[in-house]
Amino acid sequence: MLVCVPATLAAVLPDRKGAEIGDQFETAADRLDEALEWAADRGSRVWLLLTDRQTGRQVGVGQDEPILTASIAKLFIASELALRDVHGERAGFLDDEAQLSLMLSESDDFTATMLWEQLGGSDLVGAVASRYGLTRTQPPGDGLWWHTQTTPSDIVAFYNQLLDERGAGTWGEPGDSWADRILDHLRHWAATGTDGYAQGFGLPAVLGPEQPVALKQGWMCCVAAQWIHLTTGVFGPDERYILVAQVAEDVQYSDGATELPQTSEFIDDDDESAVHARETVTGVVARLLPAAAAADPLG
Repeated sequence: MLVCVPATLAAVLPDRKGAEIGDQFETAADRLDEALEWAADRGSRVWLLLTDRQTGRQVGVGQDEPILTASIAKLFIASELALRDVHGERAGFLDDEAQLSLMLSESDDFTATMLWEQLGGSDLVGAVASRYGLTRTQPPGDGLWWHTQTTPSDIVAFYNQLLDERGAGTWGEPGDSWADRILDHLRHWAATGTDGYAQGFGLPAVLGPEQPVALKQGWMCCVAAQWIHLTTGVFGPDERYILVAQVAEDVQYSDGATELPQTSEFIDDDDESAVHARETVTGVVARLLPAAAAADPLG
């Protein structure tokens, strides 16, 4: 099988000839150090946590430092919707499943805002944080869901509990598992979000189509004149591994232009600074997981 990699993407991926996990770096921590140095040279800073649910092993940087969720907050909205449904509070909302698909698979902001307002706004963040033990997750000070504050560790903890709830009634209640339903929407992520932005950066770009991933991506600009991208998800046998990575990168153009991209309603997927930032996220993950098909990313 011939796999073609675009020239711009090939430039950010490490050489994998004959590579298996551990061949290029002795430990995952060593690989992360190289990824951080490479990202810094591109004007980026990284917050990251990779977890092996089977062994408990972790490798990370800045995992307990506060970050903005961007669209990762949609996971919290989905969790609150699940609880309300279990308690019979959503009986009159017959399109919840379709709304969840839009919000999670296609990362639709308008749907997220509608559900956010229906489910209590900022108050739902505290409720979800309490249920999942997210000790560093805080509601947004301005009431905007995408400014919810969390940490990579808390997002990993959320995914970990969600995975533990597979195949059982949600929170001990009878009925189908809401965790399975949420994860199914994440597994069926769309290549492009409803705002026109490509979702295939980071984890899915490195794993490739042959490795399924339950994925939630996030992106926004411009926070302190920087692009913010998050790639998060679960992958591997029995969804053994959890990766959460945020990369903040200075908005930059090859011609030295200083104006910031307009992203309030529709993001230009081909914007040079956006492309560069997405490639940085992918490059960081590729350096952490130099052999994407390996059985043990922490090897």
